[in-house]
Amino acid sequence: MSKKRGEIKEINEKVNETEFEQKSAVINYGSGPISTYNLVNCLAIGGVFELNGKYGTFLTHKSPTGYSEQQNKLNKIKTKLDKKKATIIQIVLFRIDEPAEDVYGDGLTTAGIIDLMNTFSGDLFGSDPEMIEYSCDITNLVSPKCGKAIISPTEYNAVSNSFRFTDSRQTPSEPRGTFVVEVLKNSSGEKIYKCPYCESVTGTLAPKEPTNFGAFYHRGKCHNKNKIPKEEGETKGGKKQRRTRRRKSGRRRTRRRKRRKNSKKNK
Repeated sequence: MSKKRGEIKEINEKVNETEFEQKSAVINYGSGPISTYNLVNCLAIGGVFELNGKYGTFLTHKSPTGYSEQQNKLNKIKTKLDKKKATIIQIVLFRIDEPAEDVYGDGLTTAGIIDLMNTFSGDLFGSDPEMIEYSCDITNLVSPKCGKAIISPTEYNAVSNSFRFTDSRQTPSEPRGTFVVEVLKNSSGEKIYKCPYCESVTGTLAPKEPTNFGAFYHRGKCHNKNKIPKEEGETKGGKKQRRTRRRKSGRRRTRRRKRRKNSKKNK
């Protein structure tokens, strides 16, 4: 795609399939299919519309934590279609078949966000969304599988696809190392993580399954993407360990001073 990731791309493709990744969105005024890949616990929301006797489609893709951004994109898409006097024919919501049990910073779970976005989309476009489920399995780093959502004016469906590692330095079986996270608490007091670079906040699954890349979504080209999160005390030579060594050495110095004082008194 020629536009930057995260923007809404408007095209008029009548034949070839147009693919895009998370955070982006596409409006196709032609009849060619549009699709988004690497669906891992994510929501893809799209629709079919009629304009001047012809049919087109649109599609968005965001992680659960980005539902407010997805709402903004859907609002912008509706504004663009309203200006062109397009008529919405169908709204489609692509969701994971077994939502993660994460509780995010605002207290919502993935299932709760799915319900919220289902209601939001129906109210916004005046049409009850049809739900299409996809499955994913990224526990196997050698051959991870995830969902792909496809929509055209005549059909829409979800398929299982191999996960695409978009970073050339990453291979499926070799994580790119570790990074130290900021530890936070959600509204229920449960532990969640925050990336110090892109400031993405996880749900409760990331602390429990640090090697599950799907549990930690990073914004843009964050250099911590596909790295394993670690808490500060878990890293070798980390600050907590250094502070512990300093405290221990401080206690040893105090004991030595006390011994010297006692020896002087005895003399």
